Amino acid sequence: MRAFSLFWMLVGAWVLSTGVLTAQTAPIQSSTDDSGIYTSPNGAPPPVAPPIRKGSPLDHLVNDPKMETLPVGYKQGHTTSSDYWIAHRRVDDAGGQGWGWVKKNGEGWGSARWIALQETPGVAVAPYRKLLSHDADDNWEFKFWGRIAPYKAYDPHLDEIIPVFVLEGYEVIGPENELTNKVGPPDRVGHRPSGASSRGDRPISNPGVD
Repeated sequence: MRAFSLFWMLVGAWVLSTGVLTAQTAPIQSSTDDSGIYTSPNGAPPPVAPPIRKGSPLDHLVNDPKMETLPVGYKQGHTTSSDYWIAHRRVDDAGGQGWGWVKKNGEGWGSARWIALQETPGVAVAPYRKLLSHDADDNWEFKFWGRIAPYKAYDPHLDEIIPVFVLEGYEVIGPENELTNKVGPPDRVGHRPSGASSRGDRPISNPGVD
């Protein structure tokens, strides 16, 4: 198990220079096709949030009019199934790329998971894409439709491994009180300083090792 975890940490170190949150899988195709579905270059981990290039089918995400807040009840994507999650957005003060918490509808927040959000271009993207500021939905709650991915994401900013939620649709519930849940994955280094963004000022974590 230690050798396996060390292997993934070395993979994470290799992608550190990309500066994006990457998933621990390697697809075969590359670029963004006419349908707007992104696949990364051969052999490279795919980004959790697809890059938006000028002239791509996703360009409207940059140019669409932005709002200060999202209307309660606003929906995007596939939102008809009765099987959904409750999501609480929380901006990570330590500079991490996690989105917030999700839990199955009907469960308590004690069962919630801190996740990275994988958007589905052409179907549903992160709610903040429609806002003037990326953190304007901090401490807002949503109904999420989608699934936990069978892979996890590596956050090069904080050397963390995070579960990935694949977003297929959402509905805005509205602002809620801040949760008492600890921000970040359960194995986050407790003494990590706020704003940490490089390896030089802290020990390298080794997720998956007891």
